[in-house]
Amino acid sequence: MAEEKRTPCPTCQGKKIIDGVCEVSSEWRGSQDDQADDTQCTPDQVCPTCKGKGYED
Repeated sequence: MAEEKRTPCPTCQGKKIIDGVCEVSSEWRGSQDDQADDTQCTPDQVCPTCKGKGYED
């Protein structure tokens, strides 16, 4: 079975899943010293453009 030549999805660069992004900011840090909650992350998500296939139809 020959594999078709497919164009990698430009949104996710063919990865199928878009990795979550983490940002660190001292502005988000809690007031308690033992709770260093200064990192916020977006969850990994299936690429909405190619619907998790990694290529364009």
